[in-house]
Amino acid sequence: MHVEPGRLSALMGGVLATGLAIHYERYVPLRKEYASPFRFRENHTYALDQDKLLHFYGAFVGSALSAKGFQWSGVKDEDALLYGSATSLALFTMMKVEDGQISYLGFDRIDEAANILGAAYPVARYYVPWLKSFTPKGSYISSGINGVAQGQRMPGFLEDHEGQKFWMGVTVHDLLPEGIQEYWPSPLGIAFGCTLRGIETPQPYHELIIALDVDLRKLPGESPFLRTLWEVLNDIHLPMPAVRVSPSAVWYGLYF
Repeated sequence: MHVEPGRLSALMGGVLATGLAIHYERYVPLRKEYASPFRFRENHTYALDQDKLLHFYGAFVGSALSAKGFQWSGVKDEDALLYGSATSLALFTMMKVEDGQISYLGFDRIDEAANILGAAYPVARYYVPWLKSFTPKGSYISSGINGVAQGQRMPGFLEDHEGQKFWMGVTVHDLLPEGIQEYWPSPLGIAFGCTLRGIETPQPYHELIIALDVDLRKLPGESPFLRTLWEVLNDIHLPMPAVRVSPSAVWYGLYF
């Protein structure tokens, strides 16, 4: 395997374009009104810290996708994972540094810790194989709440914390003793989820959900395209039967 300069240039150009788009679409409008000297600031009341899950999940997905890009460019798998992790962390750290120069935000070190953990998780799964049975996943359906600051042009789902759900998908089959595995369908798993409710009320609260899950990596198809497609889509939790376990029990035929 050899590195293909054209593909690598296209990948790095895409990363650079993403960083510039974030800067000009999110931070340039904010700086017009809220520019301030750089400072650190932790906020544990905003969204009841669910934004930390967004940072972890976003950095994880960014790391995994970047690694796929480096593999496509001809970088060997182990190095691609390391470069992908570094690329994702650099992008998310850039946003934290930008936050540090916005008066009502600041550089949140807990956010950055979540960025580091998320970006490093694909690498950890490479060196600790049993971690592949635990997959961070996300799902989203709009709550109708618009939390995007005026003047910004960014996807509304990034600030719609009631619409976001974050999951840890467990591939049950791979964790069972070998003698029992044949009785459990390999794609069928369980996901443990969390979301936020009542964010516009004085008493917001978390909902905890347990749902069935599908490990798309277990689906048939041996072509490189299909394997990559299943791996990428596996970071999304599909609508499945579920039960809310907190703050009270509610059963759902399909939970989005």
